[in-house]
Amino acid sequence: MNSATIGLIGVIIGAVTSLVASVVVPWIRDELDRRRSTRERTAAERRQWLMAALSALVEYRQASGSRAAAAADPGAPGAAQARFSNALNELTVRLTPDEQPILDVLMAIFAMVQQPRRGIENMVGEAMSVLTLWARGDVETSAVIREVEQRAGVTFSEDRRGVTPTASPSTS
Repeated sequence: MNSATIGLIGVIIGAVTSLVASVVVPWIRDELDRRRSTRERTAAERRQWLMAALSALVEYRQASGSRAAAAADPGAPGAAQARFSNALNELTVRLTPDEQPILDVLMAIFAMVQQPRRGIENMVGEAMSVLTLWARGDVETSAVIREVEQRAGVTFSEDRRGVTPTASPSTS
């Protein structure tokens, strides 16, 4: 092979590489942008529905917590419970299986709100704080149950279907 043939082969290889790169690189970049955008949108939706569920829980607690509120609007607890159920369903379809602890904590809060006892406001408040920290990205999903147990002063059952108060909620 003479140097002209080698030069021509080099030009052809360079042209093919340039053509492939100009087609493939934008395609890969667009795909990565699409995936990032989907992740961000899903995270925003999770935050929105988590906050809606927490808001409905507070509303339910207020509506069912006093006789005066119940007498003023007897349907308020049911409406708040329906809003909580809707928000919980919307959140459920947006969570991954690894994020099941979030639903477990929400259901535990709901159970605590339904069975008022001494110190419940602090327990619920601390559990809600942990969920808010999770939504912000400050608490990992794997640490949510442990954080709720520590901060709210509760212990989750083995199957995470129930909670038992163990101590006063922490103030950390």
